[in-house]
This record gives sequence, C-alpha cells and structure tokens, in this order.
Amino acid sequence: MSASLDKVYAIILAAGASTRLGSPKQLLEWRNQSLLAHTLQNVQVLLGKQVYVVLGAHAAEIQSALALDKRNTVINANWEEGIASSIRAGVNALPASASAVLILLCDQPLINTRHLQQLLKGWQSATDKIVASQYPQSVGVPALFPARYFEQLLTLSGDRGARSLFKAFETNLQKIPIPEAEFDIDYKEDFDRLLRLTAAEDYHE
Repeated sequence: MSASLDKVYAIILAAGASTRLGSPKQLLEWRNQSLLAHTLQNVQVLLGKQVYVVLGAHAAEIQSALALDKRNTVINANWEEGIASSIRAGVNALPASASAVLILLCDQPLINTRHLQQLLKGWQSATDKIVASQYPQSVGVPALFPARYFEQLLTLSGDRGARSLFKAFETNLQKIPIPEAEFDIDYKEDFDRLLRLTAAEDYHE
C-alpha cells in the first residue's frame, strides 16, 4: 500500500531578483501563462492546496499579476541572502503535521506533472528517503524531503540550495532520472531557447 500524500506539501521557490535576466522570470509568459503559474498548476494537480509559494524580490509585482492564495504565499524578507533563505522560509511555513516537502523552482519550465508524480511515487515507495531529480551530470531539484530532514533544510545558508544534503545523505538518496530538470531560465537566451524547443510542439497542439 502506497503512503498517503495527504500530508505532503510543496514549496515553490520564486523569490529571486532575476538579475541576469533583467526582469522577473516568474512572470515570463510561456504557453499563455507565466512560468510561475505554469509551475503552480503542475503541482496543484497532484497536491491541491498543499502548495506554498515563496516570494521575495518582486513580491508585490507578482502578487498583483497572479491570483495567488495569500494563505499559501510566504514572503521571504531575507531573499537577498540567497536561495537558502527561501528554503528556510518555506519549511518554516509548513504545518507541524507535514510528512514531507517537495521543493521546486519556478524556472524549470520543462518539468511537468508527470515528472513530479514520478518523484512523489518514489517517496511513496520509500518514505524515509530523500528523492531527487537525476540530471545528466548531477542531482538536484525538484526534490522531495521527508520530515526527518526539515531540521537540516533549516540549517542551509547563503546562496546554496539543498544540493549539499544530497551529498551528506547520499546513502539515503533515491535518484529519479529527470534530465529535463537541468534546463532552467537564467538569461534571456535561455528563454529564447525554450521558445525554440517547444515551438514545434505548440504548433501541432
């Protein structure tokens, strides 16, 4: 019998300033919706309202553009510290009953519901393990952490994500091959490449 997802939550990290892009990447329009709305939609299909969005640098602009549920929106006042502060803010917002957290970014547009479902199923088959995306050359997010690792997530600092935990707890790490996770949007050229990559698919839909 698979473990229940009733107490599994997701945190979407969307607090960055998008300095290299020059405008909020969260609001880039792709397939008739913003990248953040795309990510939110994908995870809500699986976890419903058990999703928190962490905002920071462009919080007011993003909240104005998207109809985010205020109860599930976390404002990270320390976003300038880096991604670790957003992870801490998101984990601190979780209810005490949370059994695991799925951490994902809003700038990995090729991640879809099927990929997230793979990660959740991986956790359901081994609820004590960290479940991470296997890139061609490394391991990263989206990744799912059982509650026993929340304390470690809260110790992260600076502009380092959860990658250090993958190494520290490698013997308890389940890797799910998701090469699409390696593609993210940092520069305008990345977004232009996304449009080229998906143009053919969009044309035939």
